[in-house]
Amino acid sequence: MSDNEKPLVTFALFAYNQEQFVREAIEGAFAQTYEPLEIILSDDCSMDRTFEIMQEMAAGYEGPHRVLARKTQANRGSLLHVAEVAAIAHGALLILAAGDDVSISNRTEKLVMTWMTTRAWGLYSRHDRISESGAIISRRDEVKILTSPQYRLRQYFLTRRDEIRIIHGATSAYDRRLFDFLDTTPADYILSEDGALSVLLNLLNKEIKFLDDSLVLYRESEQSLTQGTRSGPFTYKTARSDELAIQRFARSQANRCNLFLRMNDKYGQESKVTLDVAAIQDDRERQTIRSKWWCSLTLCDKFNYLLRVRNLQDQKWSIPRMLPNPIFLYTKVLFKKIVNIKKYVFIKAKWSK
Repeated sequence: MSDNEKPLVTFALFAYNQEQFVREAIEGAFAQTYEPLEIILSDDCSMDRTFEIMQEMAAGYEGPHRVLARKTQANRGSLLHVAEVAAIAHGALLILAAGDDVSISNRTEKLVMTWMTTRAWGLYSRHDRISESGAIISRRDEVKILTSPQYRLRQYFLTRRDEIRIIHGATSAYDRRLFDFLDTTPADYILSEDGALSVLLNLLNKEIKFLDDSLVLYRESEQSLTQGTRSGPFTYKTARSDELAIQRFARSQANRCNLFLRMNDKYGQESKVTLDVAAIQDDRERQTIRSKWWCSLTLCDKFNYLLRVRNLQDQKWSIPRMLPNPIFLYTKVLFKKIVNIKKYVFIKAKWSK
């Protein structure tokens, strides 16, 4: 293919409060070998220096690619952030990158080649896992849970679950036309875009293609939504922060359920796959309850919910939280300390043998 025949592609890097890693992520974007390439560095209204770093690096860039640094007017959440960038992107293919990951230099070339060969509207690949410091943890990984029949997103379908393809967002790319079918509202605060776009692709009967190449260095950090691991002591402040994160995540999940129901109303009749509307509605209620547990539910509301709940996992989540918030948080901290003491005693006894 001659250079004149190559389509313009958009490489979009999304970040939020990732000043520690975003410079390396941008270097990966600038190192892409594919041309013609538009690079959009987009910040979701960070509270740290993430956007300033984007501006500095965009201003200092002297390579062949077209580069734009921009930010949202308010924190949108990943789905609305991606949709906002898709609306201004000029490329026929939109390649997504996270502000704490690093793309391999030929990532765009590989994705474009597969996209043009297969005409798939969704693409994703293997990745190498790295630590916060950038050390390789494992190579050529794929997210196994995405193919599990027990994965929550698959349980939203009545269609055979092995026929449903789910995209891994950190390694993803999408045909730009997909976003013409994404009907969002300002209320769609959703923390991850890949689940929503995967459901939309399946409803539209569009192909999702997996590349066997490892094209992203996928960082495990405390900031990561799916891979975060906590370090340091577990305190009352930590416990409170965790509960706020649970509340925020539940709000996002409830919003996602609302989006799925709207998608089903719009595209479900002509789709080859069938969404389980009852399951989505049940999960929407569960997530709405969790998002409001500490802020607006009365004790009577909580008891009524507990009486209706049949799922053991939901009971285990709800029963301890019948306690007043401060007592629950102190109890959680105490429980964690007891668990850590038991672990310490066990390890010490093991090494003393």
